Amino acid sequence: MIRTPYEAGGFAFPNEAMMEKAIREEEGIRYIKESADLNNSQIIYEVYCQMVRQKIFETPVGYTFLHELQESLKADSSISLRDIPAVPVRAFKTEPSGEKREKPKEAGKVKTKVVYKKAVKNVDYKPWFRTSVTISIILLGIVIGMFAVTATSGNINIVNYENALIEKYENWETQLLEREERLKERENALR
Repeated sequence: MIRTPYEAGGFAFPNEAMMEKAIREEEGIRYIKESADLNNSQIIYEVYCQMVRQKIFETPVGYTFLHELQESLKADSSISLRDIPAVPVRAFKTEPSGEKREKPKEAGKVKTKVVYKKAVKNVDYKPWFRTSVTISIILLGIVIGMFAVTATSGNINIVNYENALIEKYENWETQLLEREERLKERENALR
């Protein structure tokens, strides 16, 4: 028996990247089996539909798990067969490293090659970055302004509360002493 260096879940993969995807899918499948009640057909249906909708799996390991769930749903009479979506399969091109296999051309037959490419969405993040920087600068200015107003304000706040209170009592004490002296002067003048 020949073993390839890239095996996972009982499948041989053409490269390490595909094998690593399969290993991650195996871990995800193990988590699903541990956390979900796969004895309840309604939960199986919801989990299956969500995974099909999100197209989570890309390797035969994941496809096998989805197929197992699909078969258990088909065996359940409470779920209609037309409500069970098919397993979406992503087409990928793999060639053994360093080798290209060519089949001999047959006379009279035209060969067409279908290539599936994964659409790459190019997103321009510059406007988002500029907007976020502008908003950050505005918010920073507001915070600095709030600290400046707090530091220079004459209103009593938590920062200068103690000083304002001490100053207020000192003023009262000064006023009382002045009034007391005026009263004593009036008393002396009347005598």
